[in-house]
Amino acid sequence: MLILSGIALMFVNGLFFYSEAGYSYLVQYPTGKQIAELRPGYHLKWWGEVVPWKKVVTVKFISNEEKEQDGQQYSGNRVTIPVRFNDAVKAELALSARFRLPENPDLFLKMALEFRHQDNLVNGSLIPSCMEIAKNSARLISAQEYIAGRGGELENAVLDQLAHGMYILDAEEMKPNGTDSIKSINDSRTIENRTLVRYNVKKRTNSDGTIMRKKHPIAEYGIVVSQATVEDVNPEQRFKELLGKQRDAAAQASIEKERAKQAEYEKQRIIAEGEAAKASIKVNMEKEQITALITMETEKKREQVNVEKHKLELQSARLKAQEVKVLADAEAYKKKRVMEADGALEMKLQTFEKVHSAYAQAIAGTQLVPTTYIGGNGEKGTPNAMDFINIATANMAKDLDVKIKQKK
Repeated sequence: MLILSGIALMFVNGLFFYSEAGYSYLVQYPTGKQIAELRPGYHLKWWGEVVPWKKVVTVKFISNEEKEQDGQQYSGNRVTIPVRFNDAVKAELALSARFRLPENPDLFLKMALEFRHQDNLVNGSLIPSCMEIAKNSARLISAQEYIAGRGGELENAVLDQLAHGMYILDAEEMKPNGTDSIKSINDSRTIENRTLVRYNVKKRTNSDGTIMRKKHPIAEYGIVVSQATVEDVNPEQRFKELLGKQRDAAAQASIEKERAKQAEYEKQRIIAEGEAAKASIKVNMEKEQITALITMETEKKREQVNVEKHKLELQSARLKAQEVKVLADAEAYKKKRVMEADGALEMKLQTFEKVHSAYAQAIAGTQLVPTTYIGGNGEKGTPNAMDFINIATANMAKDLDVKIKQKK
């Protein structure tokens, strides 16, 4: 039974094989017939040879240190690709690419018969194509341009050439004028002067304007490039040192720019403060001028008011004077007419009254009755005061032209 079971198992294993998902198979029958089996499941092989192929092949170019840390097994795992940019800067390029093998049985059979084994495809076609295309793509730009942000162009060039064929390039050496200079990306100052060898690289084109390409097996066998990534570019040490100086110079330039901006800001601030102070002084002076003008206008109006007031007072005084004069003239005229009518009797009487009042005051205390009297002719005696009064009164009445009747 064991022998029969072993014979049956060998018969089954020789007659059938199991196709795993994610693999394609090249089946070669004992008769020499070869077929491609791309479907998963059990299939007849008639004791023929079955060669498995992964449907997706990943090729990576990484450094030895990264290879040890990665730990994953890929169909192709090589060290970084040495490239040279068009400014003669050397670099190590890390690249990863994913390839999908053809799903068409005829194309797969053609590829499988050509390379016989997947390792032959990877080592004999995919890896050399990736390396050649990476080197060709690096020639399109300079290391400075890559550092400046044109790395996407490098990656696009790699993907495009893997999918459609490698560019045919024309390179023309550019002779520097005297001594060329490597300059900072962010600053125009020279970092280090040295003679550079640069190339003007252009893609050769056909008569219809399309890019002229060199075909490679990737496109010929229907292999699809699903992904191509430039993971890292490690330039040579000399360029790194230049980049370090460049970075330091850029940082210093940035600091100087900030200082210049700060100085300009301070300058503008001082100017602004000066303008503000000047404007404040101007405003204050204008306020003082306006105040002075208002004061002058006020004084002027006050003087005008005073002048008008004085004019009114003068006019009023004149009117009053005229009034007084008119009244005086009227009074004088009245008195004159009265005096003309009664001979100024009233005044004369007033004068007469004043004189008699004076006489009365003068003889106040005087003895009017004589103490001694001697009669007869030639006799002496003391005059009577009444005689003096009578005489004075008579004289005054004569002067006043008043007739006074005396009782005998």
